[in-house]
Amino acid sequence: MDERRSSQDMAEELSKLLYGKYDWLSRFSSGREKRPDHDIERMERERDVLTQAASDYRRAAERDRGAA
Repeated sequence: MDERRSSQDMAEELSKLLYGKYDWLSRFSSGREKRPDHDIERMERERDVLTQAASDYRRAAERDRGAA
């Protein structure tokens, strides 16, 4: 990677990763295909981290637009 990604691009990519976490949790946190609790807890932590990071990058993108 030669260039840093913009805050907006980072927010968008993190949102895509978040979608995958929500999808996994909806499919595997209960029911017939339920995964072990430690897997579910790990995915929930990852979801929470990605949610916070995406929010931070969205705020940074808003600041970047305001400074331009």
